[in-house]
Amino acid sequence: TIAINLPNDERVQLQKGTRRLQLKNAMRAKFDTILMPISEALIREDQRAHIRFDSFFENVMFHEVAHGLGIKQALDGSGTVRKALREQASAVEEGKADVLGLYMVTALYEQGELEGGQLEDYYTTFLASVFRSVRFGINEAHGQANAIQFNYLLEKNAIGHDPATGRFSIDVEIFEQAITELVREICIIQAEGDYDASKAFIEKYAVMPPVLADA
Repeated sequence: TIAINLPNDERVQLQKGTRRLQLKNAMRAKFDTILMPISEALIREDQRAHIRFDSFFENVMFHEVAHGLGIKQALDGSGTVRKALREQASAVEEGKADVLGLYMVTALYEQGELEGGQLEDYYTTFLASVFRSVRFGINEAHGQANAIQFNYLLEKNAIGHDPATGRFSIDVEIFEQAITELVREICIIQAEGDYDASKAFIEKYAVMPPVLADA
């Protein structure tokens, strides 16, 4: 565990809010001993300088902030999003937290509120962290969410792959646009409580393609 955001009960969230805790020493250990060695193997050499601990910390922070935001009750009045999306709910919610968090990081960066880095730092660090999260497979919500992001961003050409080296890179402008589109897709699925749409979305993107499995 590197961060905690509780409670999960939507009723309590709406009445009282949520509280976040970031375990900075555990995050630093994961960054140094897991994320950095993975990036040396998988991230294109000229982009590795953009992988920074501060960017990792802030990406995780806004992932947790994003859990407390967004639609909690389906707009048709049928009940909670969790109830409407059933077994798909956790993967969709983790995906929302990742990309909505990165969307907020982007907005704050562009407003000059985040200092000491570049937008490319946050995106490249995010990509390296995807590999960290999916390396044990996609049998639970966090792994599925990261597979969704990887496949979506690869489909949009926000992520590039060099078959000769096996390494990955990002295109900053396309990445920013793709994140915005993905946030929109996920938030609409949640707002409408659309179980069929969530199922189709997960079946399409929460998969382990050969390029990711090989990585």
